Amino acid sequence: MTMKFREVVKLLAVYVLLFVAGSFIYVLGVRLGAFDAIAVFFYRGLVAILAAGILMSGMFLALKLTRMRNIITIRDVILFFFVFSCVHVVLFTHLPVTADRSVSVFMLGYMNEQGRACSKAELETAFIDKYVNEYEAFDKRLFEQIYTGTIDETSDGEYELTDSGRSILDVYDIVADWYGIDKKLIHP
Repeated sequence: MTMKFREVVKLLAVYVLLFVAGSFIYVLGVRLGAFDAIAVFFYRGLVAILAAGILMSGMFLALKLTRMRNIITIRDVILFFFVFSCVHVVLFTHLPVTADRSVSVFMLGYMNEQGRACSKAELETAFIDKYVNEYEAFDKRLFEQIYTGTIDETSDGEYELTDSGRSILDVYDIVADWYGIDKKLIHP
């Protein structure tokens, strides 16, 4: 079955409308704390993206079953879900997640707040004093690893790597090989 130009335009309009609506719902859900029961920001965002993607795909399916059965296919519903999810995961990991945990963003923000040039020693001191100590960056990362199961706390208060943690390091080892990345942070 060949689609007419007018049907193609209608289908594209549905894609765009549901994508924009889903984007708004996903961001609003995160902003209003709908997923705050999930302790790790990264996972919270992924769940919000999947929830909005499922909701909008359901709306796409409803349109197929009611008003646009000759234009929308099941393939469109599935494609919409994957495009919506993939685009938002890329945006989420490059913008909010980076803003939440990036040393580089912290350094740029610190320099901006100072309103003047900063020495390397000052930046390093600010990083350690503020980012690591005052803002508890290390504690946050340790909690995330315990929460995700890559590290376990032992009965004597020490921490040990789990099999899951070792598996993740194996993956990063392979990624470092593929992309020619220095492995000093994988094998300190």
